[in-house]
Amino acid sequence: MTGNSGRQLESESKGIGQESFRFSQTEQLYGNMSFFTDTVLFEYSYLEKQLCLSANAKGHINLQAFERFFSKHRDNAPKEGEMRSFEFSMGKIGEPFHWCSCKLTAVWEDKKTGPLKLIGKLQDISGSKAREEQLLLKSIKDGLTGVYNKSAFEYRVDELLKSETDSWLCMIDIDNFKEINDCYGHPTGDRILMKVGGMLCDLFPEPDLVGRVGGDEFVVFTAGSDVYKRAEKLLKRAKKAVPEGEGRLSVSIGIVSSSGKREENYQKLFSQADRAMYYAKQAGKNRIASYHGNIWQVT
Repeated sequence: MTGNSGRQLESESKGIGQESFRFSQTEQLYGNMSFFTDTVLFEYSYLEKQLCLSANAKGHINLQAFERFFSKHRDNAPKEGEMRSFEFSMGKIGEPFHWCSCKLTAVWEDKKTGPLKLIGKLQDISGSKAREEQLLLKSIKDGLTGVYNKSAFEYRVDELLKSETDSWLCMIDIDNFKEINDCYGHPTGDRILMKVGGMLCDLFPEPDLVGRVGGDEFVVFTAGSDVYKRAEKLLKRAKKAVPEGEGRLSVSIGIVSSSGKREENYQKLFSQADRAMYYAKQAGKNRIASYHGNIWQVT
């Protein structure tokens, strides 16, 4: 009895489905696309040389930017049966549809005469791109200070060194950091790390790079010729950064210049900057040491 009831229900469901679903080519059905503001349909007629977009595109996408993108595919249409799928940015940051995914194909009547139409859809993926960016930042940024982590910093510097331009790598170490942690606790130590990271980002804003490569060790990569002046400002700011009762803060800085030679890499510069920072420590801390042209100098 149960089995018979089940077969009857299945049969009725199929009947309802066949009666309830049908395909429509009415404009009203396509007009409903306006309710889905994250998706825009487009169609280009090669005969009429006219591009049409669904109504919800108005006010949502940068039409000039879309036209520049579209013209590349209009003049190089997909082959019969080919579906192209890709992502691209369109318009300025902050505008709707800044990041889009696109799928398009061509309607052919005869391979010799060329395509009749180019049809496709755009979908706003700005939200998913933002989430991807957040995940990416978590993978390349130091969780405490927000500057680049060790591996990400090294990769970025090696890429920039390929430009073979004059640049400098700075190694910054917080003096007596272990004593600060031991005397005032790790929460105080964390606050100091965040303050130093913030000072470095303020003194060396993008496109300069700031990274944290160890417990109390930071690195900076810059093409600014005033690197020594900014390093001196860091020494002065560090002295004033810690409230009374949380110890005394100072940093030692090692600076090395890039020769701009093709064979130079991050590891070589880092080793030299680390040695320069060690010289600054040996000379009494709270100072700058540099390495340039095989000459060591402490200031």
